[in-house]
Amino acid sequence: MKKILYIILSCIILTGCELEQASSGPLDGNWQFRQIDTLATEGITDMSASYIYWAVESNLLLVRDIDNNNLKIFFRFDYSDEQLTIKEPSKTITKDELIPINDPSILIPFGIQGLEDHFAVEQNSHSNLILRNEQYRLHFRKY
Repeated sequence: MKKILYIILSCIILTGCELEQASSGPLDGNWQFRQIDTLATEGITDMSASYIYWAVESNLLLVRDIDNNNLKIFFRFDYSDEQLTIKEPSKTITKDELIPINDPSILIPFGIQGLEDHFAVEQNSHSNLILRNEQYRLHFRKY
């Protein structure tokens, strides 16, 4: 009888617990930078041969450039109403150490204009993401 009581009690405890998972909804996942369009000149640059990736989870964005010494830049972001605001960039120094970025020029190769940037989400499907800020349109594919 005690064993049955322990089993029932364990089941009640386990079903009462919920695992909380933070999600940024449809932006979650790993995205490969495929193309950048310059809006003012209508120029298009193919980025598919580059190794630039964006990883989105919870409220963190990791921009990684494998070709550039595996450069890793973390951002905080806000996402609502098809608007994405990225802010507070920090660069990895070691595995456990981040330093804030004060010079926005390091962000330009990623289509990011400043230490805080605002993007409109033009397309977000299971396989494609298109973001637009004041200067660029960024195209990604999910992998």
